[in-house]
Amino acid sequence: MNKNVFHIGELSDLFNISTDSIRYYEKMGLLHPNRNENNCYREYSLDDFQTIIMIRELISLGFQMNQIRQFLTDRTVDTTIRMLEEEITIISSHIQELMRKKKNISKRIQTLQQIQTFPYDETVFLKTFPERPAIMISRENLPDAYVDYSMVKYMKENHKEINAIGFCDCYTLDLKNSNPDSDFYRTENVFFLSGSLFEKSDYLLPAGEYLCLFYQGSLKKTKLLLPRLFDYANAQKLTITGHPMELCHIDGYETDDEREYVIELELPVSSH
Repeated sequence: MNKNVFHIGELSDLFNISTDSIRYYEKMGLLHPNRNENNCYREYSLDDFQTIIMIRELISLGFQMNQIRQFLTDRTVDTTIRMLEEEITIISSHIQELMRKKKNISKRIQTLQQIQTFPYDETVFLKTFPERPAIMISRENLPDAYVDYSMVKYMKENHKEINAIGFCDCYTLDLKNSNPDSDFYRTENVFFLSGSLFEKSDYLLPAGEYLCLFYQGSLKKTKLLLPRLFDYANAQKLTITGHPMELCHIDGYETDDEREYVIELELPVSSH
């Protein structure tokens, strides 16, 4: 093959990259094509093949364009070794982050699988909890449509990532100010139980005794079933120490089928 001049379309096809990328490499000073005097077309030489090969390889390794430009203009064996050693450090950091994400996802899978083994017989029982870490999204009542907006706003303001899928979104219920004609209670706040999956929590559910009830199905059942917790507390002469909560272990974040929802109602009490 005696061809030694190539047009931009040929390079684009051979390297399977866009012509815009090739123009960008030229703009960054990495490629220096000649201009045909007759038609002003860019003409690339065989030397440009080596440059593009190195650019594409370095991009695949995660190098930034300014690093690539510096390497290509001042390339020695020592700088090559040093650059690759730096990339090993970066890759190791990425591996650690991926392992953290893998652990997080595995925990969420385990949690969802465990929840599906819970009894959904809607009976009331007493349970003692330690302090439970949480992420407080909003300390005011929010319509359902604004919960996701508030979560995104919280993440932006606090530079914190929250994974909604597989986490338990929770609501403290405001019975006093709720509309008696509504199918749902008004809420006082919105928070996510974080367990050990968040490095930092900004809210703690108090340790203590809680009356609990699990049900499966539409969230409308909360208003029908919550009175059972208060009736149980009165029957057992338990002191109610706080407002009831609705803990959505499985809801619209995990399924479109309301029949698969798993909701826990909790009422803080004291038996002393």
